[in-house]
Amino acid sequence: MIIEKFKKLRKIGYLRYSRNMKDIENLLQKLPKDVFTLREANLAGVSRYYLAKMIDGEQINELRRGVYQRNAANRDNENIQETAFKVATAKLKEKSAICLWSALSYYQITEQVPSMIWAILPYPYDSKYVRPLRLKDPQWDIGIEKHDGFLITSIERTLVESFLNPKYVAASEAFASLKLALKDKKTSMIKLLATAEQLGVKEKIYPFIEIALSQL
Repeated sequence: MIIEKFKKLRKIGYLRYSRNMKDIENLLQKLPKDVFTLREANLAGVSRYYLAKMIDGEQINELRRGVYQRNAANRDNENIQETAFKVATAKLKEKSAICLWSALSYYQITEQVPSMIWAILPYPYDSKYVRPLRLKDPQWDIGIEKHDGFLITSIERTLVESFLNPKYVAASEAFASLKLALKDKKTSMIKLLATAEQLGVKEKIYPFIEIALSQL
């Protein structure tokens, strides 16, 4: 009698465990992206309780307070740099785009490794999570590429803005990055000038282009 009762209780426990695991797997599929905030999880129908269960079950990790990431078995992207971009983007309350040194490093056209993530933010928005490039008109529809979990300036816009912001990127560094990008055929002068024209800064950029051409 005792043995039968024990078997019954064990079966009930197993069924509850299986149902709980199934619920977690279903909710895991609802999570919006690799890196997400508590608010995004809640909007997708995943409560804090189940997030805690997922952490215990090692389906997700809490990167910092209120920011989570699927673990290696539940995500496709293992790029540490992209993960950092996603975390920074998730913590910001305004639209943003990775730029300048972070973008130069992402495109592998600089040897510098930025200690902070650089991002375009609408003026006068500021943030402790990134090194901001504040623009009154960010022109989100020009030279901005969309990735899973973050936006980033295109290689052309990154180079243009590097020349336009000498207080952040020294002219020598901007020239070095441009030369490397051209050498590796990651862009062309035609594409660079086209982006500068779209941004309305072709006249400001052209002198730098002339110097770069003379040094090639």
